[in-house]
Formats: sequence, C-alpha cells, structure tokens
Amino acid sequence: MNAPEPIRLRSLLASRRGAWSLSLLLGFITLLAVVSLLALSGWFISAAALAGLVSVGIGFDYFRPAAIIRLCAITRTAGRYAERLSSHYAALGLLKDLRVTRFNVMAQSKSPTRHSADSLQRLVSDIDLLDQFPLKVVAPWLWALLLTTLVMMFWAWLAQPLLLATLPLLLAALVVPPTTLHQALALAKQQADTAALRRQAALEPLSMLTNLRLWQRWQSAVQPFHRADQQLLALQQRQQQLISRSVLAQHCLLALALLALLWQGSSLLASGQLSVALLLAALLALWALYEVLTPLCHSFVALGLSMAARDRLNQLGDITVADNDKPQPTGPYRLTVEQLSARHPAALSGPDNISFALQSGQTLVINGTSGAGKSSLLQALAGDLPYQGQVTLNNKPLQHWQLSHCLGYLPQQPDIFDLTLAQNLRLGAPEASEQELWQVLEDVALKTWALSQPQQLDTLMGEFGTAVSGGQGRRIALARLLLTKRPILLLDEPFAGLDSITTQRVAKALQQRQQSGLLIIVSHQQFPLEHTIELRLPAE
Repeated sequence: MNAPEPIRLRSLLASRRGAWSLSLLLGFITLLAVVSLLALSGWFISAAALAGLVSVGIGFDYFRPAAIIRLCAITRTAGRYAERLSSHYAALGLLKDLRVTRFNVMAQSKSPTRHSADSLQRLVSDIDLLDQFPLKVVAPWLWALLLTTLVMMFWAWLAQPLLLATLPLLLAALVVPPTTLHQALALAKQQADTAALRRQAALEPLSMLTNLRLWQRWQSAVQPFHRADQQLLALQQRQQQLISRSVLAQHCLLALALLALLWQGSSLLASGQLSVALLLAALLALWALYEVLTPLCHSFVALGLSMAARDRLNQLGDITVADNDKPQPTGPYRLTVEQLSARHPAALSGPDNISFALQSGQTLVINGTSGAGKSSLLQALAGDLPYQGQVTLNNKPLQHWQLSHCLGYLPQQPDIFDLTLAQNLRLGAPEASEQELWQVLEDVALKTWALSQPQQLDTLMGEFGTAVSGGQGRRIALARLLLTKRPILLLDEPFAGLDSITTQRVAKALQQRQQSGLLIIVSHQQFPLEHTIELRLPAE
C-alpha cells in the first residue's frame, strides 16, 4: 500500500481556495480602509483648519473628502465583519476537509491495533492547530507587505526624501519578527508536545472517574495532569515574553521612523516642498501601520504550532505503512489468549489472568459488571493498552502480523462527520456500491430508518453525528467497519440503546458476516446465538 499523502502547510490554502481568496481580499480592503481613514482624516482636519485660518474667502471642498472618509469608515467596519465571517468559514471548511481526509486514511489502511483514543485525540487537536498557518502566518504577512509597499509609494509620491528617511527603519521593523523564528519554533514544538501530554493525562482518569472516586485514587490520578498543566502555562508565558520583546523592538523602530519622518518633513515644510496637511497625512499613515505590523510578531509562534501539528499528523499517517514488511494472516484463524492482564495507569483493577481460545466461525461475548475491565480487555486485544501475558494469532504473536486489513476495532465513541450517510459509510470503503450500502444498513437494522428519510443516503449526519441518536451513530460506525470486510472484529458495546429483538437481529447479521472469521463483542446484553463462547469477567 502506498504511503498516505503527507500534509504540507503550503497546500492548506488549496482547500477552499475561493473562500481563502475572498478572506484575504476582504482583509486587505479592511486594512487599506484603516490606513486611508487615518491618513485622509488627518489631512482633511488640518487642511480645513488651515483654510479657515488663512482666509474666509478661500474655497475649500468639504464634501467630497468627508464622503470619502465616511466611505472608509463604513468599509473598515463592514470589511472587518465580512473578513471575520469569510475567514472563519474558510478555516472551518479546511478543518472539516482535513479531519475527513485523515480519518479516511486511518479507516482504510491504518492498523487497528494502533487506532487508539490517543491517535483520535491527536487527529482532532492537531488538525485544529493547522488553521493558524493561513490565519496567523500567511494573511498577516501578505497584508503587511502590500500595505507597507502602498504607504512607501504614498511617501515617494509626496516627496522622495520622506521615503529615503524612513525606509531603513521601516524595513527593520519588518525584519524584527523573523529574528524570533528559531526560538518561537522550539517553544511551539514544546507546547504542542506538552499539550498532548496534558490532554492524555486529563482523558485517562476521566475515562475511569467513577472507579477512581470509589477507590479514593482521584487526587493521585490527576497529579500528572496538574504537572503538565503547569508546564504548559510556563511555556505559554515564555512565548508571550518572546512576543512582547519582539513587539517592543518593532515599535521602537517604528517610533524612530516616525521621528525621522517628522524631522525630514520639517525640512520640506521649511523649503515649501510639502504642506502641513500632507505631512500630517504621511505621519498618520505610518501610525496606522502599527496595527498592520504588530501581528507579525505573533506569526512565528503560530507557524511553529502549525509545523508541530503537521509533523505529528504526518507521523500518525506514517503508522499506516509502518508494518508493510510483515506478512498478513490468512484463514482459518485461531486466536489464543493466555494469562492476559492489563490495566490503565493509576487503575486498581482490570482484566487479570484472562485465557481463552477462539477459532474461525466462533463468537466470543465478553460481559461482566461495570468496572470489571471488559473494555480494557478489548483495548488490550486491539493494541490500545499494554498487557502482560501471551496473545497469538495462528500460533504467532500479534506483533508478527500486518493487521491493517485483518483486524477491525470499534470503540465505544463512534466517529461521525458532517457528511452524508453514504459519505460517512464510504470512509471505510470508498468503492462500495449503493447496493452494498443498503445491505450493510439492513444488517445493522438501519435500512428502514434510512429509507424513511427524505434524502435517504444523502441525509446529512451533522457534526459529530448530532443529527442522529447515539445508538444510530454507533450502528453507522459499525456499518462503516463492516464495509472494510475485516475477518477479525473487536466490538465494544455495539448494541447499546437497542431493544432485545433488534439486538438479536444485528447479532445474527454480524455472525453471518463473520462466519469465516472471528467476532469478539463486549456487551451488557444477552443474545443467545450458535457457536458463541461467553467470557464473564469477575468483579474486583
């Protein structure tokens, strides 16, 4: 299998190209209106005042400049709102495209033994950082360079000496932010890694909140989170200090440029080459550049966060082809588990000394009371949780095999995207025909529901599956997994929310599909079937 296409920052703008182009254009127009408004207002006020002081009889056109000033003010307000709206639309569209694309890669080719909750958390959180590249790196630099060029052209049009006096200092103000590049990238990488540790340290105890409270181990379990949180706050403070130093240096240079402009302008005033009103317009145009240039000091921290997220996501994608040199198991299958023990960090209980053997065509149903370790056992078999003991497939350790097209794992939390029902299903099998989609929906008892929808297969699921119930979302995720046709399935509570009749129906369909493979189900519900082995985990 070919390696998944790596994420490149320069290609992010290619997603929703029209929306990004509109956002960049609106942002430029808004900032141009800001600079023009300040410069024109300064010229208008001073010119009007001078006209009134010099002579009452001198004619001065108040109306057209005032109209232009109002137009700039309206453009600034409306443009800022429109730019925010368009940029958020483009960013959310980009994040949606990235989530679907990367999950598609994982669903089709990634070894399910690596399809862990941590991987899914990285998928979501790291993708959320990638929108900083177009929003906080590309856009500010594009706007700053264009507007700085326009302001310098304005100075050159007024009087060539104005440009010559301020050009070095203005260019220096543009050079200051890149001097923070190396340190900003290093701090951003540390922040991304620390944030990942903090997130993991928060999720692990939350997944066992009830048990940890009962065991009175909650305080010790959350200590790693508090340590990671303090480290993250310290890194963020160092980033803010770096940005503040950069802003201070940049503003000092801009202040010197302002003094140089005033000094040179005074000479031009004395020689009669420049009027007071136009000098004030030149000074205020430079003043307006403060708003344009200051975001550049934040840009390299944002660049570092985007680069760190890109690298982590590409590493996640590399896992999909890491085991290509290993053989793939073939049927008939025999899974043997001997003396398996596993538990989450800080947990007092988990599956302990579990042994069983399963052959092709058999179904293993794992049940037991809450907290007995059913999900932990399934996570250990799926490779999400380290374990002790021996697990072999066809008399070889699991690590011996390439399981990317063999083992499928359905966790308790389904992944449903804001796509149509058909698109969500085809994330697991892009080439699946419409007939196959209807068949798998029938197998999970959703065909009647789908037929009753006005759009049927084109029904939108909503972000995180908000348009469907939890049980329906779980079965849609199950149907997507079934379309991958993997011979070994590990299913965690696939029948949650179903009545006994529907549970029996779906269970029979699963067993029929897996008649040449292995089926392992964690469930609280009872569904008597043939060729079924029951494993009840004792309560701790």
